[in-house]
Amino acid sequence: MFLSTIDFILLFLQVCLVAGTLLNLSSHPHWFIRGWDFPRVQIITLGWAIALVHFGIAAAWPGQLPLSDGLFLALAIGLTLWHGFRILPYTPIFPKQAKPTQKQHRRKCDPASLRMVVSNVEEENDQFEQWTRVIEDADPDILVALEIDERWVDSVAPILDRYPYQIIEPQKNWYGMMMLSRYPIVDHKVRYLVQEDIPSIDATLQIEDGREIRVIAVHPRPPEPWRGNDATARDAELTIWGQELAEETGPTLIGGDLNDVAWSATTRLFLRTSGMLDPRRGRGFFNTFHADHWYCRYPLDHIFHSPHFTVSDIHRLPHIGSDHFPMLIDLRLEPEHQSEHEVLDEKANDSEEANLRIERARESDEIQGEAVHREPEHAIRD
Repeated sequence: MFLSTIDFILLFLQVCLVAGTLLNLSSHPHWFIRGWDFPRVQIITLGWAIALVHFGIAAAWPGQLPLSDGLFLALAIGLTLWHGFRILPYTPIFPKQAKPTQKQHRRKCDPASLRMVVSNVEEENDQFEQWTRVIEDADPDILVALEIDERWVDSVAPILDRYPYQIIEPQKNWYGMMMLSRYPIVDHKVRYLVQEDIPSIDATLQIEDGREIRVIAVHPRPPEPWRGNDATARDAELTIWGQELAEETGPTLIGGDLNDVAWSATTRLFLRTSGMLDPRRGRGFFNTFHADHWYCRYPLDHIFHSPHFTVSDIHRLPHIGSDHFPMLIDLRLEPEHQSEHEVLDEKANDSEEANLRIERARESDEIQGEAVHREPEHAIRD
């Protein structure tokens, strides 16, 4: 009786994993539904762990379990195939979506090369010196820092002093941000596309060879149970950016903590509608959150780029005391290779799906009217 109870509990747990997987087929924005986007690796691992416990009990007490090995094996294989289909494109098994730079150049000597770092510092984090050391060692040309408040601005002066061009929008709600650049900032806006307290930075920079690039920093609010947020606002913001960037013809970078995994329906919709590239595809997960829990990490911090660039390097930086690791990417502006990248093809219903997500945000009053442009609280230095 005891072994039978254990076996049915194991089956129940495996069925819960299957139910969550099927639930995620819905585009409903509730956090519980959309949260199943995240732990695909963990679901596969748990599915096999449950099956192995069953096999172990069956081997120790032959003929004592009421459920067949085949049932547990089938469920584990089904979970592996389904979730593997989503995550395998983000492993070296698959071809690289963004093509690598063919001829490596020394970044400091190559006016067409640039390095960008995105770092969610975690507003409550007070390890300013550790963050400063990591950023100084990385030495990016463009730095996007998220969850910046006035305390952070005052505490990282050595980093601010390294960058002559700055857009700083500190806030006390975990959504402040700043963009620091070695390159002149030709134009910029602090935009509030969806929610009135969630900014984005939209800037035009002139790199060393004289060409201009557009750089966008984003940090949409996540779906989460403890604040009662669903995915409506996040989905709408990424969708709006996708539609806008579809009309952009120049070299563009967009990066930040998207509070969404690389393989989610929302992120893939953004890539298809915008024509942007995800350098993770074909290279690796580069999980950035949660920095303190190795067993529960997801790729939430992203840097997407237009096909004007090739990828020289991409990697995760060391721990900075935050719950996020910073992400670094080295790119080279090579528009002559645009046709060589594997841009995701749009699907027939992408436009309808994008409009649905935006309309859902309007109906729920998440979108606060048209996009608002504000001058940053800290005037741009140039």
